[in-house]
Amino acid sequence: MNLRNRLPLAGLVLLLTATAACDSDGPTASVPTPEPAVQLAKLDCTVTVAQGAMACQGATPSTGGANGLIVGGQGAYVFLQASNHAQDLVAGTFSIDVTVQNLMRQALGTTDGTTLDPQGVMVLFDQEPFPAGGDMGAPVGLVGEGRALLMRANQAYYPYNQIIQPNETSAPVTWNFTLPAAVTSFKFVVYVMAAVEHPQGYVELTPAADTLAQDSTTALTAVVRTAYGDTVPGQTITWGTSDAAIATVSASGLVTGVAPGLATITATAGSRTGSTTIAVCPNLDVGEVYTATMPAASSLCFTGGAAGQAEYTYMPVNLSNSAALSLTLTGSGITAVSGPPSPNLLPAGNGPRLDASLAGLEANDAFHTQMLARDRDLAMEVGRKSGARITRPRTRGTAGGPSRVITPNLPTVGDLWNLNTAQGCSGTVDNRVGRVVSIGTNIILVADTSNPAGGFNTAQWDSIRMEFDTLVYGVNTDNFGAPTDLDTNGRVVAFYTRAVNELSPPASSVVTLGYVTARDLFSSAANSCPRSNEGEIFYMLVPDPTGAVNSNVRTVSYVRGNTVGTLAHEFQHLINASRRIYLNGTWSEDLEEVWLNEGLSHIAEELMFYRTSVGLAPRGNILLASLTTGPSASRRVAAFNTYANSNFGRLRSWLQRPDTAGAFKNNDALAVRGAIWAFLRYSADRLNATDATLWYNLVNTQTTGQANLQAAMGVDPQVWLRDFTSAMYADDAVTGIGAAQQVTSWSFRSVFGGLGGFPLGTRTLSNGTGLTLAYSRGGGSAYARFGVPMGGFASVTALSGGVAPTSPYSMIVIRTK
Repeated sequence: MNLRNRLPLAGLVLLLTATAACDSDGPTASVPTPEPAVQLAKLDCTVTVAQGAMACQGATPSTGGANGLIVGGQGAYVFLQASNHAQDLVAGTFSIDVTVQNLMRQALGTTDGTTLDPQGVMVLFDQEPFPAGGDMGAPVGLVGEGRALLMRANQAYYPYNQIIQPNETSAPVTWNFTLPAAVTSFKFVVYVMAAVEHPQGYVELTPAADTLAQDSTTALTAVVRTAYGDTVPGQTITWGTSDAAIATVSASGLVTGVAPGLATITATAGSRTGSTTIAVCPNLDVGEVYTATMPAASSLCFTGGAAGQAEYTYMPVNLSNSAALSLTLTGSGITAVSGPPSPNLLPAGNGPRLDASLAGLEANDAFHTQMLARDRDLAMEVGRKSGARITRPRTRGTAGGPSRVITPNLPTVGDLWNLNTAQGCSGTVDNRVGRVVSIGTNIILVADTSNPAGGFNTAQWDSIRMEFDTLVYGVNTDNFGAPTDLDTNGRVVAFYTRAVNELSPPASSVVTLGYVTARDLFSSAANSCPRSNEGEIFYMLVPDPTGAVNSNVRTVSYVRGNTVGTLAHEFQHLINASRRIYLNGTWSEDLEEVWLNEGLSHIAEELMFYRTSVGLAPRGNILLASLTTGPSASRRVAAFNTYANSNFGRLRSWLQRPDTAGAFKNNDALAVRGAIWAFLRYSADRLNATDATLWYNLVNTQTTGQANLQAAMGVDPQVWLRDFTSAMYADDAVTGIGAAQQVTSWSFRSVFGGLGGFPLGTRTLSNGTGLTLAYSRGGGSAYARFGVPMGGFASVTALSGGVAPTSPYSMIVIRTK
């Protein structure tokens, strides 16, 4: 650490060095006089014309007391040296280039150690040139020099407009003289005048180490010095610290690191002081984490291992809800990583394979999010129109014909309903005739009479109905609560209609599996939602073996394999909306925010997996082998592929580029859905209570988004989002981790081994090279890895636009080796 950065500022001083920098055609303010104990020393200089050589020497030291200080001394405090002489005998001129070397311990020409003082450094002529032989009939003159009111009026000087650091030599300045041809040598007397940081002297602290591990010590030694760097013996030192919570200092100068951060240690001797800023680094064991927020986290130090290289993973998390934020990470003193965990865990062994296919998932998710976002806007619009509660005036169809809306009360198989499939509340309806094909305890299945040929047969309709009754209904209502019964039939309606198939573009691989819309929970009256079907209804994809709709083939097996999981997903949305509108107390215009609503529906899918996977349950740390080996392997793999595979596919998208998405980001990206599902699972695991209580509390409320999470979990969700980020890296991979770094339901690294390998994208910091990323709002992060040599220290800065950012950035770092 440089001395000039550790000592307090001071004013100007006349030294062998004093300061003034003035224009040659006008006076400047006078320079403060030195303290009485400082005695000025002149530099007597002689120039030999033929050689252009200049020799200077200091005045004889004064004996005016023990505290007397001789300022000057060629070769002691400064050294003036000439070169490049030139003489014009015709014009009678002579010039030399003169440099000033600083031999002191303080910089010249600055009062803060870094900024050039306006007066710079100057060589001030106390006595103007005269022939060395004493021939006053041939005077020597100065040409082109500055003149100002300095020690006296119209005093000549040459300016050096630069800071001259200790042991540094200035750039040359040309001195010009008028010189009669007969003069072979001439003399003059000068002072060197400059600003210094500590004109009264200072206390120098050694060693200059500025980094200290937490719980370790370092001994500082204080030396009291004059302004010119000479030692002042016999001084009493008083020690102090700016923050005892970070670092303490004893009466003898022993500094102890208490907690990570910065503390300034000060030594005082009379009017002289000195200080050093100590950075205390977290001293982590393998598996331990350190957390910080901005701007404090913008510059952090880390320790090397005691018996080998230490390695860390650094994770900044953007907690903003509104904007992506750019951040540049730069490491200093770091080395490459070599230790665990590796980014990918490749599959091993034989047995049933998990399905990694995610065809059509993105388009379905995008449509879903758009639908939920529309529903939130629609709910506010209807709420404004109809006031505190919604009434349901009903319009029945004519006798013998289909009803305009879901027929109230229980229908019979074969009944016809005329159901609108156009989205939203306003505009022309798109009525499709639906026939009731199966009625269960909790669901009514209705098939569009215009569906493509080759669809489900009666047995398949009945099996779908049975799976909903025995699996979907119980899983959802046990965890989220029961839906409303606006149509008084005691059931929900699943309308299997080609209108859903028509949502996919022609000849497209993307597919919408199904949806619900909150508009069906509102009255169809003109002042509410005229397009409403007035009941609890799903809209579902139908088989299309020949691609009759937009040339998109949807096989019976494909639709059958996805339909029950889709019903489970959509049922959560239906429960969530209907309970918020009618059952959770006073009417609220706010349906749940899209990202959290989708996350809960992905939890519903996961709950279906647990219900069908033969003995697997939350917090069982499910491994790949848990699924693919043993007597229940085939059933567990089938359960995974049907109900869990899509969640893992979405999570893959987030793991690959965690900087581009966050769990709380309100958009339609696959990565957001994967992250919020994994975060909700992580939160339930960490709470380690009854999961159903958490899911129920998140649905049965009128709060939304992060406020809903905080109320249901009893903790700040942003803090847990930061911890979740580290858990997705460290779980089942880093030894010694705590509960906050674990996901106890799934061993993601292991299960992803059956899906092609753990896809977490990590980045390696290179020493001195910045890594710049734009971290998405709502929890965007990155996994930056680096090493620190044994016994060494390293630092990582995190700057935004070159400056330390403020919140909403948080940072978590884990030692991995």
